[in-house]
Amino acid sequence: MVKAAGKATQQSLVDNVLQLISLPEIYLRLQQVIDDPNHTRDQVAAIIACDPSLSVRVLRIANSSYYSFPSEIETVAAAVSVIGELDLRNLVLATSVIGSMNELDYEGFDIDEFWLHSLGCGIYARQIAGSVGGFNPETMFLAGILHDLGILVLYQQDTELADAGARQIAENHQLRDQAERELLGFDHAEVGALLIESWGLPGELRELTLCHHQYQLARQDKSAAQMLALANLLAPGEDPTQDSDPRLTTLIEQLGLSPETMAELVEVSEQQTAAVKNIILG
Repeated sequence: MVKAAGKATQQSLVDNVLQLISLPEIYLRLQQVIDDPNHTRDQVAAIIACDPSLSVRVLRIANSSYYSFPSEIETVAAAVSVIGELDLRNLVLATSVIGSMNELDYEGFDIDEFWLHSLGCGIYARQIAGSVGGFNPETMFLAGILHDLGILVLYQQDTELADAGARQIAENHQLRDQAERELLGFDHAEVGALLIESWGLPGELRELTLCHHQYQLARQDKSAAQMLALANLLAPGEDPTQDSDPRLTTLIEQLGLSPETMAELVEVSEQQTAAVKNIILG
């Protein structure tokens, strides 16, 4: 494959996808209401209620071990009250983006495995943020869901890249981002960050996506980038070199996570992923 280079190539990949999908309307309406200082929680609940399947999904997640509330949540309005508007907005965005991106064609690419890794990464990131502190756990969950969107942008448009990348990873024992930079001159993290920026999502999500493999490049919050990088390595994934990545031990030490904390974190994250994967991933 001829090596591509330059920001224009990355932007053109994102532009092509933007012609096919955009941020879901229900998320945009929800954001508009939340931005209004005079809004009510009933208005937030009413928007979600407009989508019956989303309402059911939100209630199922609210009543799962992901939140572990002591009593059953029976209405969307109650979910808004106990989960919180901003966290519920993030949950709606995560589930809506998954639905929208699944409408694209991915020849020769295991989309189910992709989303399982993304969900696992989000849940691990949420747990790590709760253990380390200093950053909103639900924002980290959303960052985990979105962090690899650049892979979908790349592989949806170039099946040869998917094949070439897989060969280079296997034959040269490289990480995915390293193989992409050799093949293209950039990686999926850069493409995903451009997509998130084009959607007008918060800058912290753009930076976390951009730095989830190279966390040392983070400018705003290096510890959050380290959390996401660690979550990415811990989550189930298709990269055969992931478990032996030398960054794993380094990140655990840098974040000050003890062996006992790590053992509990892994156990809870695996349980939560199993509990909600069929709800969120459909």
